[in-house]
Amino acid sequence: MNKTIRDASRGNYTTKDEAPTWQEVRDGALLRIADAPEKMAQRHTALIDERDMYKRWYDNETKRREIAERRIAALQGVITRMKKARQQAQDATL
Repeated sequence: MNKTIRDASRGNYTTKDEAPTWQEVRDGALLRIADAPEKMAQRHTALIDERDMYKRWYDNETKRREIAERRIAALQGVITRMKKARQQAQDATL
């Protein structure tokens, strides 16, 4: 069973039912070394995407919280006006 030079360089020295030459082992090692930055770049890209997702979630929740705080403040103002109106109505009847 033939194996790729990359796989053969991992220490499994049976590429063509014979021991690989040192050039084949070297080539396989170089191919694995070349694959390493690609794997690191994939993880880096995934981390960037995850960071962007969390930032988007944070921004959305911050906006939601600000809207809720404004709504609460507005309702507190309405309650205050209603209490004042009730107090004025009570004072007017006395």
